[in-house]
Amino acid sequence: MFVEDIKNDFYNLLLGNRVLLLVHYDVDAVCACKILQDLFKCDNISYTLVPIGGISELKTAYDDNNEEIKYVVLVNCGGTIDLVDILQPEEDVVFFVLDSHKPTDICNVYSDGQVRIVYKDDEENIPNFDDIFREDEDEEVPDENLQGAERLEAVVERRRERKAWEEKRHTLMFNYTQFSYYGKPSACIALELAVRASRCNASALWAGAVGCATHSALHLRPPAQCLLDAEPLNRCLHTQRHSTTAHVVVEKDAWLPLYRWWSVEGALSHASCFAPKLKLHASSGASRLRQLLADMGFPLQQARQAYRSMDVELRRCLLTALETAAPKHKLPVPTRATFLLQKPHAQPLAALDTVYAIMALIEHETIPKAEGFQKALSVLQVSGENESLKQGVSAARKALEAVARLAHSILSSRGLLLAGPFNYFIVQEGTSESAMVKGPLWLGEAARWIASATTGSRPLVASSPLPNGQCLLLGLPPRYDEEPHNLFGAAFEQAAQKSGATVILDYVDTSILVLPVSQRTQFLDALTALLA
Repeated sequence: MFVEDIKNDFYNLLLGNRVLLLVHYDVDAVCACKILQDLFKCDNISYTLVPIGGISELKTAYDDNNEEIKYVVLVNCGGTIDLVDILQPEEDVVFFVLDSHKPTDICNVYSDGQVRIVYKDDEENIPNFDDIFREDEDEEVPDENLQGAERLEAVVERRRERKAWEEKRHTLMFNYTQFSYYGKPSACIALELAVRASRCNASALWAGAVGCATHSALHLRPPAQCLLDAEPLNRCLHTQRHSTTAHVVVEKDAWLPLYRWWSVEGALSHASCFAPKLKLHASSGASRLRQLLADMGFPLQQARQAYRSMDVELRRCLLTALETAAPKHKLPVPTRATFLLQKPHAQPLAALDTVYAIMALIEHETIPKAEGFQKALSVLQVSGENESLKQGVSAARKALEAVARLAHSILSSRGLLLAGPFNYFIVQEGTSESAMVKGPLWLGEAARWIASATTGSRPLVASSPLPNGQCLLLGLPPRYDEEPHNLFGAAFEQAAQKSGATVILDYVDTSILVLPVSQRTQFLDALTALLA
């Protein structure tokens, strides 16, 4: 069922109770978790926080922490699976689901109250209850008053009706579940809750801004939907109280990752929106980049300096210079309205940079995931020195460099392969980049880079090595930046059945799976036949 009043029917029920907070390892979930944590602290709500990476971890976390727990809040997990069937909870346990992964499981939608969806997405075309659920009637027993041929005819008619209903149900469910996609960012919904609870401050606004920027930066939502997602946040910005320590604003800014922490040349070289269009993987790529900088009026020496050390006038004209030079090189619009965190005596912090810093800590090469999750939460603090942010930015630069090297290697060595209806590439085990892209966040960044370099008109499958002879597979839809509805979730499941491969469908995003490296070829063959 859906929650009608987010404050009274959700948040107020948590007051005075201990809450189990299960949060997925993704940027939007971290941002929503930060807002909820601040709310819980304000209202003295005790809670247990457990970050989870997949369905099996979700079940383990619930089994290990459900003692004396009546309310469970799930952030970006649990919405796409039948929670009651998988977790087998006691009847008095209530699950509040705040999940941007879509489509929502139909059993959760029509739960009698044990599962409560915090937000209803208008994009979801949810089938009617009567078209999906039907009481089990004994179709062999018609009216007792009927005899002989009439009785037999009634039995046949009931069977015919049942078959027609089942065929209609199958069609409706196929249409409902054939694509996976992302709804409104959970951080924006959590921010709305903070507003209604009169707990909105700079910390909540910043977390909401970063969560909103995540869906735009990673192309999880169409551009028009991202603008709509940001509209409530923009309204909140006008009502925020001015602070002497931190303030969130919207300004036009360069859509370049970490450029304030890097150099202009470095940011341009590692921006998945621009670098593929410059074909930096080709032998002439470096000269194209130099020509772009020349057209911007930026001497190479200045462009290679740390941004903070650049000439002040060049820094002031960066946006104008980018906008002027971009059309000549057929680049996308290089500036956007961007959320910035402004603090006294410090350079502005872009929400885009924070997205990449959190990604780098969640999927850090050496930091354990649970520790990285806590550091990611610390990145969102708005006051004081932020060592986690600095660590995240440093790690993000290394990850972006690894993604660029990987993309250049695959594109220049013809490592992008054709499998009939889709392209695919495989990250080889033992390469320096393989450790960086072992998780779906950075493998997805590499996939978007490579798809953009090849116009992105075909679906793309990416694979990276995992320990114990396994590998990760990730599917990217065609034209992902315009229409990110993903067909690979349902296709992966069907290909697993047809191929007989030992596939682990444990990720909450169904377009990601794990399988043995030895069975990857047969799985891809089955996927090729299925999509042909």
